[in-house]
Amino acid sequence: MKNYIIPSIVAFILAGCTSKTNQTTTTTTTTTTTNQSVKTTVTPDECSTINNLISSYESGFNSIKTDKVNNQFTNQWRTNTHIIGANCTVTLNKSEQASYQCQTPVKTQTQTIKSHQKLAKQLRQCLTKTGWLESQKETASSIYSTFVLDTKTPVITLATNQEGIGFSTRFEIAPPLGL
Repeated sequence: MKNYIIPSIVAFILAGCTSKTNQTTTTTTTTTTTNQSVKTTVTPDECSTINNLISSYESGFNSIKTDKVNNQFTNQWRTNTHIIGANCTVTLNKSEQASYQCQTPVKTQTQTIKSHQKLAKQLRQCLTKTGWLESQKETASSIYSTFVLDTKTPVITLATNQEGIGFSTRFEIAPPLGL
């Protein structure tokens, strides 16, 4: 996985110009290894979905819960909001704190990296302008992007891991660090 990740991260670090037009943010990134230009647009609707999820944390994500999952070990609900995949859930832990999780399998390493980078870029564009800090950790078989604002705001984690012969990407909004 590392062979593909490092050039991709370098490309993000060397990201080109950013401009804002009609409430749509457009970022153009040129990758020096292939000299191809990649254009990504983040609309206000994409940021509002993320912002709505963050603000619904306070109420235990009640506004996005649908039916309860039949599970004798945890209190868990399906949701009507999906950042990735189609099977997102809200889980209530023993301390009565809620977290929102989505997980999706991805078939190829290239698809996995592209998917992670696309969502990490969207999160970065939506969150860093309001003071969120991103940290990224990479190993030979995983990439983690974590976004933190303060000790009272939930933590957002995007994790991509190799699992057996496949890959999986997980998005989570969880209780703040230290709680």
